[in-house]
Amino acid sequence: MTFLWQAVHVGIVGLGVTYLVFPARVHAFGFEFLRRSSSEESNESDAPVWVYRGIGALLVFIGVSGLA
Repeated sequence: MTFLWQAVHVGIVGLGVTYLVFPARVHAFGFEFLRRSSSEESNESDAPVWVYRGIGALLVFIGVSGLA
């Protein structure tokens, strides 16, 4: 069971790093209801990118603390 938990935490770290490195791609890949409508794209901001980076940092922290 320990190996399984370590594998889960490594996966969480990998997902967190993906969120940190490629936040715009993760946002584009996400569910349709999470994306902005086409009318709002003209007022594009960096808020979703920073939200995904925050989620990524949180996932990395959770994964690393689970491995320790």
